[in-house]
Amino acid sequence: MFGKLLQRSQWLTPSHNFRFKNPLYALDSSNIDLCLSVFPWAEFRSTKSGVKLHVGLNQQGIIPEFVQITDSNVHVVNFARRLDLPAGSIVDRDTANNDYGLYKSLTGRGISFVTGLKTNAKFRVVERRSVLFSKGLTSDKTSNRPLFFLYYSMGC
Repeated sequence: MFGKLLQRSQWLTPSHNFRFKNPLYALDSSNIDLCLSVFPWAEFRSTKSGVKLHVGLNQQGIIPEFVQITDSNVHVVNFARRLDLPAGSIVDRDTANNDYGLYKSLTGRGISFVTGLKTNAKFRVVERRSVLFSKGLTSDKTSNRPLFFLYYSMGC
């Protein structure tokens, strides 16, 4: 059903001036709480039930392009690993869900990613470049992890 709705609605997507040369996808997941007595098949704790909605939002038209509903205990990384994104795509990921194995897999397929840096991440800055602060950038650095592209705007 989602595929049919997507096909019918893609031409309705709003236009905006936010453009990238490459496709940009935002990935995220949300838990949907359900009543345990009505949905016992969705139990994930002794007193709760629910499902998880995983979404891949195509920023070109600001429309969900990938959707999956799973058990609540399925991590967004498992959803991201199954996506068949075109080479050259850029994936935006939540900081809380960093998975270096996923990042290596993405870069191996020619897909870049954008994420925040976890506070306990270990890396060494090997190069610093000047930035245009007027454009909202705070830093441009290269780390000692050659496959790790990190864009972080919170004062890294």
